[in-house]
Order: sequence, then structure tokens, then C-alpha cells
Amino acid sequence: MKNEEFYEKKYKSEQEPWEYSKKGVEILRLEFIVNLIVSFKKDSLRILDVGCGTGHLTIQLDGLSAEIYGIDVSETALAKADARTSGKNFKSKFFFKKENICLTSFPENYFDLILLSDGINEWFDDDGKRSEALTESNRILAPGGYVLISDYQKESNFNNYISLVSFSSVKIFRVVYFYDRLCYQFYSWFKALESLRIIQYLFKSRVVAKSLIFVSSLLGRKGAKHLFVVAEKKQ
Repeated sequence: MKNEEFYEKKYKSEQEPWEYSKKGVEILRLEFIVNLIVSFKKDSLRILDVGCGTGHLTIQLDGLSAEIYGIDVSETALAKADARTSGKNFKSKFFFKKENICLTSFPENYFDLILLSDGINEWFDDDGKRSEALTESNRILAPGGYVLISDYQKESNFNNYISLVSFSSVKIFRVVYFYDRLCYQFYSWFKALESLRIIQYLFKSRVVAKSLIFVSSLLGRKGAKHLFVVAEKKQ
């Protein structure tokens, strides 16, 4: 399990640890998440973005609910997220708080939608803690609400991941794949040259990312690196 010190150090030493704005596939993935949410949940009063970091995804959720909460274990990340939203002209109200999803201070049935994005597989190295996170998510999820769980995975681990969720405190509603395998292979091939402007341009290009995603989709599930599981509150 990666502790608070790990994430605090990472956010203090790196401007953008996971380079969400520097790679076309990451930009498209966040858009994919928003579109996926709209497809199954259009009427949310409160949304929770777990592991919100500096708020890249959180801000994309603007307008999807009246109140959007972001939690993280890094105070540095939360301060950056708050700075990005404070005093800005957003449709939603943003609230950022230091919390651990395994045990939060939120009341029962509080959120209509909870996002565990690049999430429980990254944060925890054992299924016990992952199950705790899902149990707590179920507790603070309102009836009729959903949890969107996504992670960067090997295709060979997809079934185990789905099984983990299916035997947890939430009930699987839908499973979706994001066909980004070739995008990450492309980035690894040219990583040694990423200091070159042309490579930076290609990495960030939405056109390049969309083309690679299309080709990956032809491979079916084997073309995916991200797995999305939409789950309902289990009564």
C-alpha cells in the first residue's frame, strides 16, 4: 500500500506526476469518463472524486452536479486543486478535503456518484484494502447512486478485478473498456525521445491518440488497458 508520505512527496517534487495534460490518451480518457457518467447518471446532487490529486478529473465534472467533492491523502495535491477552482466561474461548487476512502467522515447515503478513478489497484496492494474502499463507498453512496471504478490493468487481470468488485459491497451494473493499449505502447517506444518538441506534440495529439484507440478497439478486450466497472449501491 502506498502511504500518504509517498503521494505527498510526489506532488511536492513533481508539477504534474501523471502528465494528464501532456498525453492525448489521458485527455481523451477523462472525456470518456465524463461521457460515460452522462450515459447512466444525469441527475446527481453530490459527486465524490476519490484520489482527486490536483483536480484534473474533478474540474471536468463541472456542471454534472450542484456539489462536487474531491478527496486525497496529499495536502499538497488538495491545495493545488483548491487553487484551480477557487474564485473561478464554475457551475458547480467544489470542496476538497483530506480523507482516506477506506474510512471517511462523510455520513451514510451522502453521494449520488462516487469515482474511484485509477484507483484501488494503484493505491492498495492487497484485495483486503480494496474491499474496504468499496465497502466504505457503498456506505456513503445514496440509494439509486453509482460507483465508477476504473484502473490501468493487464488484460489478463481483468477477470480477477471484476470478480473482486462482484464479491464486494457494491453490485456491478455495467463493465466498459477503454481501448488505449496501443497509445501506451506508442509512448513507451518514443519515451527516450520525449524531450524533442515533435515527440511532445505527437504525445499530446488527440488525432494520434484517437487513431491508436481506433486500431486498439479492433483487438477487442485485448486492446484495452483501462477497465471501467459501474456499480450500484448494494442494500
